[in-house]
Amino acid sequence: MLTSEQNERLTQVGPGTPMGELMRRYWHPIAGSAQLNDDNPTKEVRLLGEDLVLFRSAVGKLGLIEPSCAHRKANLSYGIPEPEGIRCAYHGWLYDVNGQCVDQPSEPEGSRFKEKVKLKAYKVQELGGLIFAYMGPEPAPLLPRYDVLAWDGFRDSHSTILPCNWLQCMENSLDSTHSEYLHGHQGNYVYSMKGAPSDALRTVPHNLRLGFDIFEYGIIKRRIMEGETEESADWKVGHPVLFPNILSSPNQFRVPIDDGHTLHVDYTSTPLPDDVPAPDDIAVYHPPLYGEDGRIIRDYTFAQDYMAWVTQGQRSDGVAQRNLEKLAESDKGIILYRRLLKEQMQLVADGGEPLNVFRDPAKNVRIELPDERKGMAQGLTSIRKTRNVQRYPAGEMPPWINPAPWAGNGYRDYLKQRAAAAT
Repeated sequence: MLTSEQNERLTQVGPGTPMGELMRRYWHPIAGSAQLNDDNPTKEVRLLGEDLVLFRSAVGKLGLIEPSCAHRKANLSYGIPEPEGIRCAYHGWLYDVNGQCVDQPSEPEGSRFKEKVKLKAYKVQELGGLIFAYMGPEPAPLLPRYDVLAWDGFRDSHSTILPCNWLQCMENSLDSTHSEYLHGHQGNYVYSMKGAPSDALRTVPHNLRLGFDIFEYGIIKRRIMEGETEESADWKVGHPVLFPNILSSPNQFRVPIDDGHTLHVDYTSTPLPDDVPAPDDIAVYHPPLYGEDGRIIRDYTFAQDYMAWVTQGQRSDGVAQRNLEKLAESDKGIILYRRLLKEQMQLVADGGEPLNVFRDPAKNVRIELPDERKGMAQGLTSIRKTRNVQRYPAGEMPPWINPAPWAGNGYRDYLKQRAAAAT
């Protein structure tokens, strides 16, 4: 249990807050590359409590600047992209990607007033079909090239704005027992309510042992389920949680929009058969949070997580009341993670560099992460290989399965499209 004051230190992300300063030492995804095109060259963005405008210039350069023109405060998301940057639609003041005003059409010829006008601007880079922003001090660290972002294959991303604080989303990744009930028993309940027969439901093994270890990129979480031993992939290799706000493989980014909202970005990369080319563009989906009945959707894995995260923060500000919680022995991963957050916040306050920041290009070519799936590919055993997970005939989609691409069907749909195109 935390005090209200301790909870605020961990959840508030605005400028000048301890957590806000820690989060500003990292790159965060703010959009998909495909979202900025000729039809939509600008996008309004809110990140770490700051309102910004993301734009792509007429020559393809990315900029991330404060949203209001310095002249009469018109919103630059309605601006005109030009080779030098973005031109305000109101009086034509032009800003480059660094926020510097470079043209003021109505000012006298030879005027140098524009040199005195500069908007706040932040660094942006593209990697793997996502656009990342860095809002911290210079020199900026390298944008980490985690393996899933650098792999070739079928890639897609799903992003949803959640009305809750980022920490609810992230602590879920250190709560290893939730999958047994939320995605297992509760998931089976939802599918059975939609008509799934008993032989199509998940077999839900019980967690026998949990382990958590700090490593160079964050925390490795381990578990032994019924039918497994310490030689199983889930324990011997484990699963990485990347500090401060990423669950790896597939990468789930829990991006703090502000204290009460989170951009949850799920990014997948799946190898394709040798004869199937990768798509030209990486699809970006925006799954709905609520169904037609006004309740949170629960018929696929991420939706089940969203329900748990959002309903934890049902105060008006979307922040869970950790001063009222009752943590148990099985919550030791959450306790470790909170301690690590506090240590790293203090490290930044003391002028140090926090965990999982990259400066050496030689170590950032492709960051290979430990993962139980890689262990399975190398021959380690896992209960994942044998448990029954919603079996149904190939090519058919039963009514209890959510058919949307963000419910895990994007890769399957793409292969079907390619096969149809080839006939």
